[in-house]
Amino acid sequence: MLFMVSKRVQLKSSVFDRKRIVRVLGFPLTIALTACFSAPENARQSEISSLALSLKIEAESLPSQIVASPEIKATRPWKFAIAVKDSLESEGWSQVWQAAREAADDFGVEVVLLTNPCQTCVTEQIQEIDTLIRSQQIDGLIIGVVDSIALTPVVEKAIQQGIPTIAIDTPLNSEMLVTSVGFDNFAGGKAIGEWVVKQLGDRGQVAILTGPIDHQNASDRHKGFLSGLQAGNIEIVATEAGNWETGLAREITARWLERYPKLDAIVAANDNMALGASQAARAVKVPLLITGFDATDFALNAIAEGQMGATISQEFHHQSRLSIQLLIRHLEQKETFPPFVAVSDISLITRDNIGGD
Repeated sequence: MLFMVSKRVQLKSSVFDRKRIVRVLGFPLTIALTACFSAPENARQSEISSLALSLKIEAESLPSQIVASPEIKATRPWKFAIAVKDSLESEGWSQVWQAAREAADDFGVEVVLLTNPCQTCVTEQIQEIDTLIRSQQIDGLIIGVVDSIALTPVVEKAIQQGIPTIAIDTPLNSEMLVTSVGFDNFAGGKAIGEWVVKQLGDRGQVAILTGPIDHQNASDRHKGFLSGLQAGNIEIVATEAGNWETGLAREITARWLERYPKLDAIVAANDNMALGASQAARAVKVPLLITGFDATDFALNAIAEGQMGATISQEFHHQSRLSIQLLIRHLEQKETFPPFVAVSDISLITRDNIGGD
């Protein structure tokens, strides 16, 4: 594994270790690790959620130092459960599962899949995890948690039964995890907000479609949107939770279009909600700048056709592969990792670069 100290970061969190953060820059594993420094004591709590899990990253230059070793293959046929947040009809989680299968072949482990009926189905995911740890012999768990707090008891139960666990995409309110692997949602949201400001010429009316209030990635994206939109003279006329759903986002947008005739843009916390907003706007032939988050195929097509303005790639493939590799290293070499590992740099996709790398 390649560890590179290339940036100094400040981590503001009540759950994550305040001394360390890892940023993955590419594969083979290239991880930027900064250790042994403290965040300011007056770190702000989340305005949107009682979960004090958010990351705020401020980079400063720091001399690089490298400790290298390649990805490793397992020496035992470990069996890992991959618990995704939704059904495989969700493109992002389908990517996670596909990448997990590919990584399992590459590293010599077995993976089994646990799906969930929907991205807000909390009880169902808790029951699935509980059933899993009672009925199957597994060596590790990688989970996209539906609720950062509600899933904590059953996940910690699994860990206490000897099943090391990594949270993927969304953090979990627990200090017992091996680590959390995810995307810097605050930075992604900020990049979207700043791009919208430029497209609107520094002024205009914007509405925000958020994810569920108890999802940490939704909270971080929302805070990032607000931070980016502050770069201009933007009036945020409305904010409402679309719960990641296309239909609900379509209904909300239809109401907004009646209430705010001068609305210029809608910033959505995922591509499904951006699609719903686009459908509502096109139904009444109102031109709106609409952004999403996830870089799904349908969003990329919508951007190419001018129906959406931008989206953010979260590198789901890398998140999945990295999670499996870190779990192998933890089991075989007893390695420990910082509480959060962020993959890749921010990739803002627009019509100008949609055909690029």
